[in-house]
Amino acid sequence: MDRRLFLAGAGAALLAGGRAAAQAAGIPPELRARLAVSSSTWRAHYDGRFSQAGALPRLSHRSLPAHVRQRHGLSRIELWDQQFGPAGHSFAECRAIRAAADAAGVQIASVEVEDMPPLDAADADDRAQAVAEGRVWLEKARVLGCTSMRFNVNRSRTEAINRDAAVAVLRRLADHGGKLGVVVLLENHGGATATIAAMADLVRAVNHPFVKAEPDWGAWAPPGDRYAAMAAAMPLAHIVSAKGQLFDPDTYAHSSYDVARLVREAEAGGYRGVYSIELYNNPAPADTDRAVDWMIRTIAAELR
Repeated sequence: MDRRLFLAGAGAALLAGGRAAAQAAGIPPELRARLAVSSSTWRAHYDGRFSQAGALPRLSHRSLPAHVRQRHGLSRIELWDQQFGPAGHSFAECRAIRAAADAAGVQIASVEVEDMPPLDAADADDRAQAVAEGRVWLEKARVLGCTSMRFNVNRSRTEAINRDAAVAVLRRLADHGGKLGVVVLLENHGGATATIAAMADLVRAVNHPFVKAEPDWGAWAPPGDRYAAMAAAMPLAHIVSAKGQLFDPDTYAHSSYDVARLVREAEAGGYRGVYSIELYNNPAPADTDRAVDWMIRTIAAELR
């Protein structure tokens, strides 16, 4: 049977019954292993500043692994540091989250970190502070079982990057990550790495085996071509931020750009890593899980 027809049938079964078993049966294990979902997808379902009344089920970093496993049949997730909740991201809480993930049979593939000092600070003491805080995060990544962790260089700043400082700090973080087996990731996600080209340029400048890219489909901005820019970045990618934006309210098909094409071209270029699905648009889809289902089926249909 043609694999795309097989996946389409599995997708129809999933939407009809809402059962992870249908999803798991329709997508071969080796393909499911290349799919993850970011916790920020369900930010409306978490307590805190992103919460929305009526968004069900209520979730936390401790309960998300079981939800992703049972509802979507996946065994990888990506966490966002803004969602650790009242307990914070202490080592004790990281251990509790890891235990919940292990119990659900889910790996925490990566963590997206926002709350860090700028990595390109002009002052040496400020750079030392960034290194110290980054090392602690990398230690937490090891506790969580991550193989990677995404940092921003200077997310909220508009001035030019202090390139030499950023390269030096990233190399120090990567040296520590290498000892722990955790890759330091940069994303086209604002500030010094707001564009795909800038992200790729900095990864190449650092030139360290434990510094890679997390290309983000949704953070692309003109000028240029989204598909060409993404394809050019893929040789540097450790994980893909498979961002979804707008979805048709009836069919839940993604409408902002061609997800299938992005995957198809990445695979044609030799990428064989993980796609971490992340829905980040306001307003969020009325049914987050149904939008995730569409992303899972569409990405899986293009995997090699």
